[in-house]
Parts: sequence; structure tokens; C-alpha cells
Amino acid sequence: MSKESTAEQALIQAISHVPAATTLDPGPAHAPSTPKAALRRCCSAWQRAFDAFMDKCNGDNPIDNIFAAKDASVAYCNAMPMLAGQDGVRDFLACVAHGILIGAIPKEKSGHLLAAARVTLAAIQRERKPPKSTSS
Repeated sequence: MSKESTAEQALIQAISHVPAATTLDPGPAHAPSTPKAALRRCCSAWQRAFDAFMDKCNGDNPIDNIFAAKDASVAYCNAMPMLAGQDGVRDFLACVAHGILIGAIPKEKSGHLLAAARVTLAAIQRERKPPKSTSS
């Protein structure tokens, strides 16, 4: 038997053995988020990325601040909450607004982020409305 067929058989065996749903542990309950917690996460990500860049290049050159802030901006955006549910949209908007105010989110990107939140919120509101009755 070749290595490929042995690996394939092991994969098939692993996939075919799925534990019963009652034995799966769902993990810890989802902790409710707050805008303050989301902002802390985004700002912490920004600071870590900024510090890491400055440590890497020793921060001797003033132009390094510009490049460090650019890396930190990406980290800030990556740490933003998902646009899922009203709480997620609320937290996302808090991070976007704060990021715009502190310069972590460039003006060119801010409109796209706000539009994404607007579309998501409209979709959430549309899901909550009961379907219109067509009978008269």
C-alpha cells in the first residue's frame, strides 16, 4: 500500500467518525460585547503594531513614525468587530468613529467602512420585519 492511499484511508476514517451531537462541547458562552471593549481591542492592536514597528527599526528616524502608523492602521482595522447583529454593528461603528478621530483610519477608507455598516444595519432591520401579507 502506498503512502498516499494510507493517508487517504486515514483521512476517510477520521472524517467518517463524527461524535454524536450530545457529546460535543459548545465551549464557553458568548460574552456580550460593549463598544468600550471593542475600542480597547482596536486601540491595543494599533499600539502593539506601532510599538513592534518602532522596535524593529529602532525608531531613530522621524519618518519611521509614518510607516509605524500605517502598519498600526492595518492592525486597528483588523481588530474591529464583525458586522454581525446590532451589537456588532454598534461596536464596529464605535471603532470606525474613534479610528477616524485619532487618524487610525484614513479618510479614503472611512466612507467604505461606514457604508458597509449602513448596509449591514439595513439588512438586519429588514430581517426583523415580518413579511407583508399579500392576502386582502
